[in-house]
Amino acid sequence: MNKKCRVHPSHGHKRHALLMICLFAFALTLFVSPVMAKPLYQEQVEQSEVSDKALKKSLKQVKEHKEIKVVDDLSVPPFHKRAVLQTTKKQPFCMTCHLSLPHRKNERSRTFMNMHSRYIACETCHFIPKGAALEYRWLAYDGVDAGKLIAPRRAVEVSVETPAKSERKHTAQFKKREPLAPQPGARISPFYNDVPVLLFKETPFAKDIEKKWEDADETQRAEIKAQLHAPLKKKGAACKECHGKRTPMIDFERLGASATQLKAIQNNIVARFFERFKKEDERIRIDKLL
Repeated sequence: MNKKCRVHPSHGHKRHALLMICLFAFALTLFVSPVMAKPLYQEQVEQSEVSDKALKKSLKQVKEHKEIKVVDDLSVPPFHKRAVLQTTKKQPFCMTCHLSLPHRKNERSRTFMNMHSRYIACETCHFIPKGAALEYRWLAYDGVDAGKLIAPRRAVEVSVETPAKSERKHTAQFKKREPLAPQPGARISPFYNDVPVLLFKETPFAKDIEKKWEDADETQRAEIKAQLHAPLKKKGAACKECHGKRTPMIDFERLGASATQLKAIQNNIVARFFERFKKEDERIRIDKLL
């Protein structure tokens, strides 16, 4: 036999074994689908245990609930006309039941809270789980990137010429201000392990809950409501958690805030104004704000 063609028996076994390993690995890629991480909020809903007290409260709310009729073309002549609220491509799961402007009970603060809902996700203030290190980043609710993490837009400081003394009091409102949001519809949202915490209405979990709600009686609806709200805090984060702290809950610099914007957020006059109220029945006086 020609020596060049001679193959040691052990080499053939090794090659056969290697081939079988490669075929097995290839088969795994075909038949085993990757496991996608669930949003943290969904995980906590599925693991939550609802107390009898919470269930009783939820049942009372379901029985007393009344549908709210929203007036689209609201106008109070001759001064006020509400702008039409822009809808986004992605709708958060909360809006399956809640209004797009969800805060309505506290007449003193609801306008300011609803203003936040246009650029901050509900879960940012109402979902603060213990033992989970959340990161707050921009999430697209609209556009081609809807549902995805988007990079911050670095704000550019704009120099403004010092106005004449007679004009100084009128110039502040005309200064050019760079928006902090990187694109329309973007909202500051919590992320856990690089996965958005929140759910959107079109996700399988959200659709399943909506179907169960439609088919449920009052008691079953109370159970669903209590389960969904178990991981949430009814009273959101206080104003001072983001306004007034040197190290706020949200890292605004990472979100693209300039030095001027960061200072404005930390020293926000409206947030400082609300910190003065100690009782729920205290009324707003505009002279105190000014």
